[in-house]
Amino acid sequence: MNDLMRLHLKPQSEIVVRLPFLHPKPQTGVFFKAASPPPAMKGDLLVSDHTTVKELAALLGQKPFQIVADAMELGIFANVNQALGFKAIAHIAGKYGYTAKRTE
Repeated sequence: MNDLMRLHLKPQSEIVVRLPFLHPKPQTGVFFKAASPPPAMKGDLLVSDHTTVKELAALLGQKPFQIVADAMELGIFANVNQALGFKAIAHIAGKYGYTAKRTE
């Protein structure tokens, strides 16, 4: 009974809250690479408005899945046999150092 009395009489101001140690320079795990230089210009790439992913890959010397991934970065979900628009072709070609030009 005596222990219960002491427990009840303990002052409330002794509550201690311990916070985790915060590092002055937190490591977030996100690292940014320095911007890579633009690719060296290799030349002009003559394409039509009906160029497919597979044809573009062959012209650029890349695998078709890489061109599909590049199109996905632009928000275009295309399969290997699907034609890309000229703006998308020009952007992807620029990534590999080519300047896209339309054929008539």
